[in-house]
Amino acid sequence: MSYIKELCRMVSGFHVPGSGDTDPGVPELRFSPKIILYPETVEEVSSVMGFASQSGIRVFPFAGASKLFLGNPVIAPVVALSLGRLRRMLFHEPSDMVSTVECGMEVREFQKAVGRENQLFPVDPPCLASGATVGGLVSTNLCGPMSTRYGTCRELILGAKAVRADGEVINLGGKVVKNVAGYDIPKLMTGSLGTLCVLVEATFRLYPHQPCSTTLVLGFHNHVSCSRAARAVLAADIVPTCFEILDERLSSEFEVASGAKRSILLRFDSFEEAVAEQIKQVRDITSEQTSSFVKMNDERSCKLWDSAREFPFSRKAAFSSKLALPITASIEFLSDIESNSALSGVEVRCLVRPARGVALVSVVAPDEEAVAASVFLQDLVDSLRGRIMFSGIRPELVGRVKAWGDFGESLTLMKGIKKRFDPADILHGEKIFPVG
Repeated sequence: MSYIKELCRMVSGFHVPGSGDTDPGVPELRFSPKIILYPETVEEVSSVMGFASQSGIRVFPFAGASKLFLGNPVIAPVVALSLGRLRRMLFHEPSDMVSTVECGMEVREFQKAVGRENQLFPVDPPCLASGATVGGLVSTNLCGPMSTRYGTCRELILGAKAVRADGEVINLGGKVVKNVAGYDIPKLMTGSLGTLCVLVEATFRLYPHQPCSTTLVLGFHNHVSCSRAARAVLAADIVPTCFEILDERLSSEFEVASGAKRSILLRFDSFEEAVAEQIKQVRDITSEQTSSFVKMNDERSCKLWDSAREFPFSRKAAFSSKLALPITASIEFLSDIESNSALSGVEVRCLVRPARGVALVSVVAPDEEAVAASVFLQDLVDSLRGRIMFSGIRPELVGRVKAWGDFGESLTLMKGIKKRFDPADILHGEKIFPVG
């Protein structure tokens, strides 16, 4: 394997699995590459990709490796390319509220760095506490409760630097909010799971840090009252940072509303007077529907939002799923799944972000029942003209539960884009497009 020695000469650090050189920092990749490379510069990444392209060597880029449960299994590549040593903040202009960071930097560290200027990077992805990185955030576009107010990573990214599969370094977008005269390629990269290019830097817009934060927990005896309250909140002249609906199981497990059939979680971040006024409005428009109304701004609220952020990806389940739905349909989604006999005997947990039209579902069931549940969810989403993604699929169910559901007519377009960026499929296209 002469190419291994050649690759090792291209980077500042490397680790060869099975060589006796143990490194506790090497993550569990779910496959066994011939070599894991740790470049320290963009130039080193470029050299590796150029050599891999010329030699027909497949490469799997990663940083924190905290979200490998997404997508299809990867056919073992020769090279695993870690971005963990590219973790610097490169640019921060507080007056413009814009910052550029290398993709190996942890999201928490990035948030702390901009926080020292009293600014906020308002993306709270799952796996935040276990090493979620900026690169993984862009690659997956996963987000958390704060997406209600601030949107997802796709809406916050302004520019990126990436290395193509052939080793060419490309700059995309820019460092100002209005920077695109043509196609917005950084948004195309967001959510691509590293199948188009190796992202090495990203530029984001930031927001001011808010001085006051209060959480509301609203409990309901039935789904009708909860739906009415949710619609009233959506129609009101208020701006919640977070807005979640929990089913009965999660209401109990999150310890938010004892005995409630449904719960609504709201968080308001602003000046104290503005927070107080919005809380008053919520109380006024929901008072006839709620069975309980609790305010909190202590450690309990931090624990609560941590639980909401990590659901459902932290759970041991047959599979988890993320559904993108019309907003009106998302409010009634809990009732749709609870009332259907196809899920009888299946343990289902569900959280809805109605302002985003997103539902997160965790299913615990034996194999056959789990497959039937996945088919039901796919059919339900199709009937609502939505989209579904399955993740964390139990190994025994891989192949029986499609990670991406049905792409429909978009499949040809997506494969065409992949072909333009990476014609030799150096970058694990099977993560999105299953083999066979």
